[in-house]
Amino acid sequence: MMRRRRRSEFTVSLFPFLSVLACVIGTLTLLLAAVAVGAMGKRSLEKVHLLERMRSVEMFLAGGRAHLIELEAQLVEQEERTQEEEELGRRLYGLGLSRDISLQELDALLELKKEVLELESSSRQLEEEEKSLQSAESARQSELQTRAAERLRTPIVIDPTGLGKDWRPFLVECTKDYLELYRTRGDWSIRIPADQLARNADYRKYLKRVRAIHDSLLIFLIRPGGVAVFMEAEAIAYRHQVRNAKLPLPGDGELDFKHMAGQRP
Repeated sequence: MMRRRRRSEFTVSLFPFLSVLACVIGTLTLLLAAVAVGAMGKRSLEKVHLLERMRSVEMFLAGGRAHLIELEAQLVEQEERTQEEEELGRRLYGLGLSRDISLQELDALLELKKEVLELESSSRQLEEEEKSLQSAESARQSELQTRAAERLRTPIVIDPTGLGKDWRPFLVECTKDYLELYRTRGDWSIRIPADQLARNADYRKYLKRVRAIHDSLLIFLIRPGGVAVFMEAEAIAYRHQVRNAKLPLPGDGELDFKHMAGQRP
């Protein structure tokens, strides 16, 4: 059985030491915490500044890239403009114009060129119309020539009724190559070559016979191209004092003497 301690027994109290130790430990803990927190805050601030600098650098790089792209686009545009100017210069040189020509002068030249093109178009249109008119005129002339040729080949009717009953006609046909002498009814004739007319005896006999008839009238039937032969034959007729008249014929058609049947031979 234990014995009870005596009140007079000496004892040591540890409360002040533990309190101090607890305070020291608390103080050290606070210091360590403060240091740790301080260290952590410092690193966070540096990281924030570093991130901000990185963002600034990235923004600067992005701006630089954008500016570079813009410069490249301007360079491409400048190269295209240079090529266009060189092409325009070559065209202007080909047209005999200076590269220093102003826009106003170039506009004036373009307007003038437009007017020239319009005039050329109008000229071509007029040329086509002229060709069409010429073609139509050529066709008309061809038709007229055909009709004229047909008229020239149409038989020519000799009708003495206009002379009346006081005259007895004797017909002489004058062509380019010969002179042909007809009887009153046209049923007999003598052909004399043009180069033998001056010395031909048949023509002179014919003139003497006509002159011997008091109511006779020598009528020269003049073909186209037979004027020279007519003039020579007429001069010979005047020398033989033979009354005569002239009748131009409209063509080279055959002579029709059907209205001469009632005439005296």
